Amino acid sequence: MIKIAHIALSVSDIDKSISFYCKNFALKCTEKFHIESVGLKIAIIKNNKVSLELFEFKKYRVLPKYRKSLDSDLRTIGTKHVAFGLKDIRGAYNRLKRAKVKFATGIRVFENGSKYFFIKDHDGILIEIMEENK
Repeated sequence: MIKIAHIALSVSDIDKSISFYCKNFALKCTEKFHIESVGLKIAIIKNNKVSLELFEFKKYRVLPKYRKSLDSDLRTIGTKHVAFGLKDIRGAYNRLKRAKVKFATGIRVFENGSKYFFIKDHDGILIEIMEENK
């Protein structure tokens, strides 16, 4: 059986990203190390269902403007976003609002009735929050 081992994200500030993802998605930092020769910091943050690998390069390029807009990013070939599934989408929406997380959309409904919304982390990386089947 094959499964996704992890999802990797390049970020501008690894400590800020660890804080954001751990605080908002109940993840824990399990590893953190530095590869001096390439100016790279790496952190593994996870829970029992998901594992994210964060990269911070000393010399990085910011996320292009067109990748920060949901509509234009979805039209661009390549990997799009991370999606976290949960049962209580309204509760998650309200909790993230209270935490002053930046929202890319409000709650939307697919034709099949599934609900979802998008937020952004501090680098503008799009994250989907989707309701799992009840």
